[in-house]
Amino acid sequence: MSVGQLFADSRRFIIPFYQRPYSWTVEEASQLLEDVANAAGIDDGQVLESDYFLGAILLLNIPAPPVGENVPASHDFEIVDGQQRLVTLVILACALRDLEASPGTELARRLDALARPQADPGASRIVLLGDDWNFVNDYIVAPGGCLRPVAHTGTLDSAQRAIIDARNCLIRNLSEFTAAQRAALCNYICDSCHFVVVTTTDIDRAHRIFMVLNDRGRPLQKKDILKAEILRSVEPEYRDQAFALWRDVEARLGDQMEAFLSHLRSAAGYHRLQVIAGVRRIVRESGSARGFLLDVFRPLADAYAMILSARDAEADIPAELRRVLVGLTRLSGSEWVPAALRVLGRDLRPAQASEYLEEIERAAFLMRLVCLGSGKRQTRFAKITSLLSQPDLPALESLYEPTREEQRSISFNLRDLHARNVQACKGLLLRLNDELQPEALFASPTDYTIEHVLPQRPKASSLWRQWFSDTEERMALTASFGNLVLVSHEHNDGAGNDEYHRKKQVYAKPTSRQLQLAITSEFLSSEEWRPEHIREREAALFALLNKIWRLELEPASIDEAVA
Repeated sequence: MSVGQLFADSRRFIIPFYQRPYSWTVEEASQLLEDVANAAGIDDGQVLESDYFLGAILLLNIPAPPVGENVPASHDFEIVDGQQRLVTLVILACALRDLEASPGTELARRLDALARPQADPGASRIVLLGDDWNFVNDYIVAPGGCLRPVAHTGTLDSAQRAIIDARNCLIRNLSEFTAAQRAALCNYICDSCHFVVVTTTDIDRAHRIFMVLNDRGRPLQKKDILKAEILRSVEPEYRDQAFALWRDVEARLGDQMEAFLSHLRSAAGYHRLQVIAGVRRIVRESGSARGFLLDVFRPLADAYAMILSARDAEADIPAELRRVLVGLTRLSGSEWVPAALRVLGRDLRPAQASEYLEEIERAAFLMRLVCLGSGKRQTRFAKITSLLSQPDLPALESLYEPTREEQRSISFNLRDLHARNVQACKGLLLRLNDELQPEALFASPTDYTIEHVLPQRPKASSLWRQWFSDTEERMALTASFGNLVLVSHEHNDGAGNDEYHRKKQVYAKPTSRQLQLAITSEFLSSEEWRPEHIREREAALFALLNKIWRLELEPASIDEAVA
């Protein structure tokens, strides 16, 4: 059933008392908008998916009570499963409506009909219990409600705060669309977004269905659907071979099979499509299911298995590939994986593959030093993946080069990288340690923490205050990249805000589990830790970064750093 059909006539959807309050985060609400907008082809004007599936919802059909002659009848359903999605869709519809320049247009009326039954404009499609109903009506459902500022936000409960956060996020994101894009999105939501709607009239039966859908029943995963479709399409004489190939890949990838199919789709340039739709298109382009399995699925699965096993010292991986793959797998995101699959899926010599992987690593790290979000990183990497998908490999330097603005951002962010992106900061220190100490390649990010040698809050009577008597200079140098080291959690707890000589003793003490990293031990020979020592170390680390990633970083002067 399409959203337009579901939110039609006099239907109302009541959130019963036993449901948890609305709790979707800003990330979940924006992800819903992003997914639907991508399926609708909002960016390029070409619909990527003629139908978009929003999942199943379970409704309890409530018999309508007798009504008076002039009272509009409503058809009420209790939401047993699907509350978060339905509420978010109503918020999205109201946000689109309130951004319309002309409230009386057909588009505005269509959006308003998603939020309010037209026979009773005083009602709402979604009925919350208690005070929440008035709140949602005032700040969401009523025309203009999404643009109304909320007074006394400190008094909101968690559900009200989540609703307002989702509203504000959607308004902010939709404001970046043109009016034509918002109109296209509205029509796509109404006509092309669908739910599987399960209804029942018995509350006990509704709860039994709910338990089966959400607890005992094993949900059908993307890999199950694709496996059935693809293997069924293989010619009968090759089907045993195809089954064996798929089983082998499943055994090697384990619970990462779903992630692999997502990366496979992106490696083919279909990151905006849903996984199943994207893989189906790749199968069609391969000419046959068997061709897909042999020419696409198997080589990319082999490549992904290599990525997953990079930190396994027993895995048979060429040394030059292992170093880069370990560095990449330390990163928190995975937007780089499709590009790496394109490199590893080719029949390249390890040395040549390593050169391209190093460019991918460079791009992944520099995007993090620019502090790009995951969505923007994915977009940039989609272009890199496209270049690597061509029959002839592109020039190495053509894969990624930061813009002038991004280079300035890198220099700026490195002045206080720990505060701006702590994960990128730790990853960068480990990457530099790989250059200084190759034998520590398998050092795990979870085993180490970032320590400021010059403490962030030194005691007023400490020697630190004498060495760094200028407050602004001390604060700038505390944040300096040259003041950061990686130590074990045990060492971090032991060093605290102690004097330098005491910190040196703690850092030098061996631990039973972690290696002492060169990025830390190299500075222990210094008897003091004054401003000039931090500047010298920052200059040395920047010189190393310039060497491995073709940068032109220069240590910032203190005047620049405190500006």
